[in-house]
Amino acid sequence: MYYAVTHLTVYEYSEPITDSVMEIRKHPRNSDYQRCLRFELDVSPSVRIAKYRDYLGNTVHHFDIPAPHTKLAIKSNAIVELNEPPTLPDALDSSAWDGLDAIADDYEYLDMLMPGKYTHMTKLLKQFAEEIGFGRTADPLTVMRHLNGAIYHAFEYRQNVTHVDSPIDEALEIRRGVCQDFTHIMLTLARSIGIPARYVSGYLFHRREQDRSDVDASHAWVEAWFPDLGWVGFDPTNNIMARERHIRVCVATDYAEASPSRGVFKGTAETTLGVQVEVAKLESVPREETPIAPEIMLPTYTYYQQQQQQ
Repeated sequence: MYYAVTHLTVYEYSEPITDSVMEIRKHPRNSDYQRCLRFELDVSPSVRIAKYRDYLGNTVHHFDIPAPHTKLAIKSNAIVELNEPPTLPDALDSSAWDGLDAIADDYEYLDMLMPGKYTHMTKLLKQFAEEIGFGRTADPLTVMRHLNGAIYHAFEYRQNVTHVDSPIDEALEIRRGVCQDFTHIMLTLARSIGIPARYVSGYLFHRREQDRSDVDASHAWVEAWFPDLGWVGFDPTNNIMARERHIRVCVATDYAEASPSRGVFKGTAETTLGVQVEVAKLESVPREETPIAPEIMLPTYTYYQQQQQQ
């Protein structure tokens, strides 16, 4: 299956800012079942963009804008090929817990067993775990499937009731939130019983009648590691497994290390953020000279007028 993904992020500042430094994580990953065939990144004002790959294999683009500016637009276009992962077994052998215990001190998995900035155990989370009967009550795969469904049924999907930097207790108190909140809850509980779990930032090709997450936004879900299976994706927002409709961009301990765009600047200004995401299914890969997504145009911004007058 082929998908075209367009992700537009627009920052507007109430006052001119300077020395803006940004990191962008929008480049889809390459793995056994996913290939990024084309990727384009455009920024306005025009900048020189560099990139590197972090220790988890994520592609990170970065740039800086030293001159004063009041707006910043970042648009990425990608074409991704997705193949369906192998069918999962109904359950694992109970000895899988021994395999998980054996890698508890393995450096390769250690980060995904430790708390992150937004994935700390709390009193409310312990109460929720008791409420749903969470623990090593069955084999690891069955336990995670149960947790996936339990979070889906216990929480209402609702935008604008939490924020990107909200601790998990905010969603737990009101039993509402978004994919980021549900992912953090699932990550914390999985790690608490010795299952390596990582945050996945990416996109979902929506089936509007089935999916409750926002069609116009990026998406987040969980990948848990199991002996003999490797990393397996769970989407607690929609109570499904992450398979041929989930486009993986970044893996991390939690959202703090997986934000699609983050940065700092000099100045005192209020920031307004606008985001537009479109994921379209393609019958074939368009030719190189064909734009990936011409329907979303990049706003043309210039440096603050003061810079032109100097």
